[in-house]
Amino acid sequence: MNPALNKTNWVAPADLANRELWMTFWSDRDSDDALGRLIETYLPFVNKVLDRISIHLPSHVALEDLLQSAVVGLYHALEHFDPTQNTRFEAFAYRRIRGAILDELRAADRISRSSRAQVRKIEQTIRQWYQDHGAAPAEEQLAEAVGMTPGALAGLLDRAQPWLSLDEMVLEGDSRNVLLKEVIADNRAVLPDQQAQSEDLKRCLHKAFLELSAREQKILYLYYFEELRLSEIAALYELTEARICQLHALAVAKLRAILSRDTDL
Repeated sequence: MNPALNKTNWVAPADLANRELWMTFWSDRDSDDALGRLIETYLPFVNKVLDRISIHLPSHVALEDLLQSAVVGLYHALEHFDPTQNTRFEAFAYRRIRGAILDELRAADRISRSSRAQVRKIEQTIRQWYQDHGAAPAEEQLAEAVGMTPGALAGLLDRAQPWLSLDEMVLEGDSRNVLLKEVIADNRAVLPDQQAQSEDLKRCLHKAFLELSAREQKILYLYYFEELRLSEIAALYELTEARICQLHALAVAKLRAILSRDTDL
């Protein structure tokens, strides 16, 4: 937290959402009432994040079990948010909330350590395949290369959905973290200079996205930018929702492998 935010005479940016609540909170950091009002104000946003993540989760995972962790993530976001860094609070809080939820899922072992190792092996295999063949492997080729049956690969991709997402961080900078979905697929997206290490990164991300197949690009675009649910995308392609989940996860794995190949990320 910027020490200036603890000063009672500090003035919040005029365009800061819920500015008066923030000013009250920063003027008296010991006030439970001010903190409680901010938490209540942003609870709908917490529920939105939970709803977004729930698309990836198995049916037996209850959102109520994750709500407490999500609120803890919101609390940490409120405590550490610094508007002088020119970052919207929602963008800052999204990462904290999502990170807290994923930490809870890991603690509950929704996907085993061995499965996470297999996901990393899949990404490494895709990266090596690109280097050897100049293109991504077909699903059958990928399954054979990692020593799995196509059915086992599909099952792993299903279980790994929360971790194979464009909501994952791909660059940790001095001032902020850059998310994949912030800069790919939409050429209108512009990152301020202080929000990315270089324009080269943005070009690299766009280039990586364009290496995906047309169907993979479309699925990612519809899901992350048009915000269609996976069931709605499945209806467009006349496929099952489970199949779209697998295609989504595989597309993200390919994208991360390409970025790892072309950058130091």
